Amino acid sequence: MSVEDGFSIGVLAARTGVTPTQLRTWENRFGFPAGERSPSGHRRFSDSDVELVRQVLEVRASGVPLQAAIASVSQRRAHVGADSVHAALVERFPDLRPQRFGRRALVAASYAIEDEALSRADRPVVLGAFQRGHNYAGSRHRWDELARTASWSAVLADFDGQPTGPEADPGASPARCQLPLDSPMRREWTVVTLTPARGAVLAAWEVPSRPGDARTFESVVSTHRPVVLAAARVIADVAAAAGATVPDHVEQLLDEHLPQPAASAVDSDRMWLRALALMDPEA
Repeated sequence: MSVEDGFSIGVLAARTGVTPTQLRTWENRFGFPAGERSPSGHRRFSDSDVELVRQVLEVRASGVPLQAAIASVSQRRAHVGADSVHAALVERFPDLRPQRFGRRALVAASYAIEDEALSRADRPVVLGAFQRGHNYAGSRHRWDELARTASWSAVLADFDGQPTGPEADPGASPARCQLPLDSPMRREWTVVTLTPARGAVLAAWEVPSRPGDARTFESVVSTHRPVVLAAARVIADVAAAAGATVPDHVEQLLDEHLPQPAASAVDSDRMWLRALALMDPEA
């Protein structure tokens, strides 16, 4: 739809149930809804503006203040299209310091995050990226158990053309979501667990290596909740684009503008001690 094909604020008001005066107040105070200026200088709106206003009304109905509801919907829209967890985290959190690890260290960190989620039995959201379908197949027994006790779970991988692994099935549990051919997540290894009280993420991309060299990954590991939420948001959006249905309670959990609990040092200690134990050859 071109700017000329858009409609007036009066039509936007009629389609959303918000008065033109209220919409103008929102625009003056918060720059929302933005719309576009036509060549004649008039503000014109589109179907996407209708949907955004309706989303704000839905968030407000849960008791969220107007400014926070608008910020939440705007942030959610800005995230749409992100297709690399590691790149999103490095861009949004420049203080994170990626480290290069081998496969053994990443397996230990992944298992520690997963085992801590299982031990808590608090119905986490569990999300993962596995590069190829046969990589997921090797951990399927663990993820079947994670999905059994999770409130929702999804995994991303190249499932097509992987004869030794399961096929993509966004309706399964966990939802198995096919990555597009050009997705940078085809070289990423990610594990995310998230509950209303705690969360953790491992996000890594595989550094190109010569044949015969050990596999190396540039990795970010964190229990800082904003980092966990950002990672989960990317995976949820990619899963939705692949056909998975992200439950409403997960969308609410991923809302960065709702009040968030402070990170617990004790929770972090438990997880990293698990990782160290898994790396101890005498354990």
